Amino acid sequence: YTSGGNYTVKLVAIDTGTCNKKDSTTFTIAISPNPSSSFSFNPNPPDVNTPVNFVNTSSGGNKYTWHFGDGDSVVTNNYTAAINHQYTSTQTYNACLVVTNSFNCKDTSCTPIKARVTPLVGVPNAFTPNGDGKNDVLYVQGFGISKMVWRIYNRWGKLLFTGISLGRGWDGKYKGEL
Repeated sequence: YTSGGNYTVKLVAIDTGTCNKKDSTTFTIAISPNPSSSFSFNPNPPDVNTPVNFVNTSSGGNKYTWHFGDGDSVVTNNYTAAINHQYTSTQTYNACLVVTNSFNCKDTSCTPIKARVTPLVGVPNAFTPNGDGKNDVLYVQGFGISKMVWRIYNRWGKLLFTGISLGRGWDGKYKGEL
């Protein structure tokens, strides 16, 4: 079948060796359409240290799996969600979108994405962990960081906190106390 829809199928059996020489049956089958995967992205050409904005332009799906080509991925059921991704090094990545429909049929589209990253690290020298929602957590910020370990010590050299990613910051607490 070349397109989705409901189709009536008829089977006719003919047996010349019996008195019931001809019989038939009909039934309806539902053919589900394939989803179609496609996406666009910007900025193109890439800007230095700027996340890539992926825009879903697919049709016929209800589950979207983004593979960014750097080992990171995102799964969403939201068609309209714009997905932003920050690459950590300058190179060309093969980004793919797998679209799945309610019948578990899939379609995949891929495109090369060029990323430009200039290494940069910034660490604030103060923060205010007072619960007001402003500067309550101390984060290391930067670009071009693929692995890191950072530590907070008190003035007597006691280790208070160890961070291993840009996404995990210190809230000013040690053993649950500020």
